[in-house]
Amino acid sequence: MPPVLPIPWVCAVASKPRLLVASGVWPHVAANTEAANVISHQITHHLAHSGRFDVSFAYINSVSAPIPSVAVPEIEALRAAGVRFLEPVIFDPQPIAGGSPFGKVFCLLRGRPDRILTGTDRTHLLADALGGELPDIVLTTWSETSNNLVSTLPVRHRFTYAGNPDHKVLDARLELVERLGRVSLIGRLRNRLRRQVVKAAHLQVMRRFELMWNVAANDAVDYRRVGINAHYLQNMWPIATQGDWEGVRNTLEKSEPLKIVGNVGNLSATGNSFGLLTLATEIVPELERLIGTGAFEVHLFGGSSPHPAVRPHLDNPHIRIRGFVDDLDTEILSAPIFLIANNSHRFKVGHTRFLHAWSLGAAVVGFPDSAQAMPEIVHDHNAVLGRTSAELAEQIVALASDRQRRRRLGRNGWATLTGPFAPKRVTDRILLDIEGQLANGRMGTNG
Repeated sequence: MPPVLPIPWVCAVASKPRLLVASGVWPHVAANTEAANVISHQITHHLAHSGRFDVSFAYINSVSAPIPSVAVPEIEALRAAGVRFLEPVIFDPQPIAGGSPFGKVFCLLRGRPDRILTGTDRTHLLADALGGELPDIVLTTWSETSNNLVSTLPVRHRFTYAGNPDHKVLDARLELVERLGRVSLIGRLRNRLRRQVVKAAHLQVMRRFELMWNVAANDAVDYRRVGINAHYLQNMWPIATQGDWEGVRNTLEKSEPLKIVGNVGNLSATGNSFGLLTLATEIVPELERLIGTGAFEVHLFGGSSPHPAVRPHLDNPHIRIRGFVDDLDTEILSAPIFLIANNSHRFKVGHTRFLHAWSLGAAVVGFPDSAQAMPEIVHDHNAVLGRTSAELAEQIVALASDRQRRRRLGRNGWATLTGPFAPKRVTDRILLDIEGQLANGRMGTNG
């Protein structure tokens, strides 16, 4: 059982339930560098405008970050809609258990493996920001540290709209290290223990939430198998400001050499590291064989540097590492092909870049396993899927010379985005589920 907080919580009497949105980022859509910013903004915006709740927002992180200047107009608009922003909740990044392996094992044996996670048992910091006034509901959005911190908050209802499971990401990261580097037998045994402890810790935290919506269908199934009340709920992305994407594409698309968007997002992220390996060692050689040297360019967009063991594989004249650019949407609009090389390995997750690509009418090419996480991805409807890297390269070559097919894929992708992945639709589902739980009077567990 988590500790009972020695603070005089007060439940405020209000005409509407008090709902606290907790996130590790500031909510904004404009000029964002993280999908989490967009998700947090859209959920907060639609909940506030629903008129059903008194909404507050808490920035929870181990790193202090001022509100970005580009986010100020949208945050002021949220305030005008009635959202109350708490003082940022900044906590020590060092877990309560410390960094020692013995400390981790001790926490596991004592039944509190969650104490190895960043943010756990720092609830008093959120109490200070709340002024001792307890909300009725807490909803975390795409933030593991927020999950850890609020999981012991003594509120009646705790919910989370979640992405990749902590232990699944760690497992993939360690697999990548073992695959790319020389790891001793002792190192492998240590990694195996670490995986088990982190998994136990993460699941203990998740069991304290009354309901989880997960943006990957395969992860929701995995959570349910271990007794967690998890349901698949689509990811979301706002419609692009570029309405006439077809006309813009007809003007901007670059075919000589063929421009391919090969990555959008953090270049050092685990899923991207696997994807970049597949791109560089399998797909690019196939394209060289099929259409020849100098006939194409693969552009990689996103922050950070590639994994040190991946970086040498990207040293190819056909691969251009662009980093952050001023106008990513225009870069995507000028590329006939939007390639997603992730999900060809054991690490199968959902990717917001599908939605970003669809918002701009892109012709998306990827692996069929992406549909395990996002079953709305359908071959030759809103994407073209290749079972192998060789088949995927063949699809790229065929699409490059077939504008009509690319436009059909783009229109169907747009329809998919504005249907099941529309932010208001997703938030309406969250709202209805929360109200259903409130009506049932259910309480979150505290195990």
